Amino acid sequence: MNLAAGHLFKRYGSENKDVSRQTETQFKAVMHRLRSSGLGARLMHFLVLPDQKVENHSAISFPRERIADAGDCLDLPGFIQRTLGAGRSDPLAERVCAFFENRLSLEPDVSALSGRLQHQVSRISGGLASWVPRIEAPSGAIRVCATAGSGKTQLALRLLRDARSADLRAAYVCFNRPLAEHVRDIAPPGVQVHSFHQLCWERDGRPVGVPNFAAMTQRYLTACLAAAPDLDLLVVDELQDMQADWVQALIARLKPSSQLYLLDDPSQCLYTDREEIEVADAVVVRSDENFRTPQQLVQTINALRLTPDAVLACSPFAGDVPGLHAYKVDGGSLVKATIKAVQCCLDKGFGFDDVAVLCWRGRDSSRLMNESQLGEWRVQHFDGSYDEQGQPNRTEGDLRLETLRRFKGQSAKAVVLTEVDFEQLGPLQCRMLFVGLTRARMHLELVLSEAAERALIARMTEGGAPGEPPAS
Repeated sequence: MNLAAGHLFKRYGSENKDVSRQTETQFKAVMHRLRSSGLGARLMHFLVLPDQKVENHSAISFPRERIADAGDCLDLPGFIQRTLGAGRSDPLAERVCAFFENRLSLEPDVSALSGRLQHQVSRISGGLASWVPRIEAPSGAIRVCATAGSGKTQLALRLLRDARSADLRAAYVCFNRPLAEHVRDIAPPGVQVHSFHQLCWERDGRPVGVPNFAAMTQRYLTACLAAAPDLDLLVVDELQDMQADWVQALIARLKPSSQLYLLDDPSQCLYTDREEIEVADAVVVRSDENFRTPQQLVQTINALRLTPDAVLACSPFAGDVPGLHAYKVDGGSLVKATIKAVQCCLDKGFGFDDVAVLCWRGRDSSRLMNESQLGEWRVQHFDGSYDEQGQPNRTEGDLRLETLRRFKGQSAKAVVLTEVDFEQLGPLQCRMLFVGLTRARMHLELVLSEAAERALIARMTEGGAPGEPPAS
């Protein structure tokens, strides 16, 4: 923890969080639950810092008398009793005690469970990373067609680390920028990690303003084909979203006797103008095992026949069925239904940092993405602009909002998939729904229009094999 400008911050990975803001958010959430239970009790809360010493004159934006520091924690029960006093008799006291016993003692500790689950999933999903690098392909090209949650990112990291250890020049290229930024954070230093359009932008000298990606792309393709090969290893992720001429230009960067790995999942292609890319003489590896998505969600995916082949549920976590919240397209119930879905996640013990709200629609057409508030919660989302370093600018808030397309390649403990609206469950809708459902590592809430709800019910009652179209 560190103190700056009167605010106490705690570091989570590469991000600092304002502790006062976090405690305020938690306090409001508890008060909301109390009121929802018909308990209008007066509530006080403490900030407990067992490893810090806070001086009486410290300028922290939290009442000093309600901060228990390392000294106070030597007798924490006594500190709380002295601060709160004996309290007063109230007929609601027993119900309030029962409320907190249920919330704090009888519900699973989501944070502890998610930590153990993440460790287990990382351990058992390392199959691709373990044996794919051992495969020898005469052409040097290996294509991995693997479903969501199968360990493709772990494989990519293993390949990049091995190349770095061998002092080889390696590059990772994907389609989705947020995925590239995520991989860059965890990849070994010295490895090139970009989205394809970032490569085009950098090749053009990182121009400021709204980029003309069509012109940039053409210049990059020409430059790649004219330049001398510079790579010993190339990992192309999200192959299903790439264009064939992009991939050919990237392959042109490979030296003789180099290695090419193509990571592919056609069930996650969200662009209708894409065609399957053929790479001659590539060895093909297939995997339908999903280690990340809870078993109940995988069963839902298979029941809806969202993929050509059934997905194998390999997660150690059973999970539960997704929560469903229907809304009227021509009314104001979308926001209310989304708020209710978020509250369901909070009631299950997830914090705001655990929850991602994903909008089915794009940023320009979404009814939620450009809002600064969702109910009483401030929202954090991409505002459509970039800084001078090319990094996306985001609004400040407690609740993360993303479009489904921008969040592809990432995951969250709890996901609220909202604005889901279609009349029929066609191929594109199947792929979008598959991507949305597989973003959740533990729990999912689905906010969908009445028409989409009818389409899903019809799909599940028709029966059939995975990937089979509905009966006409």
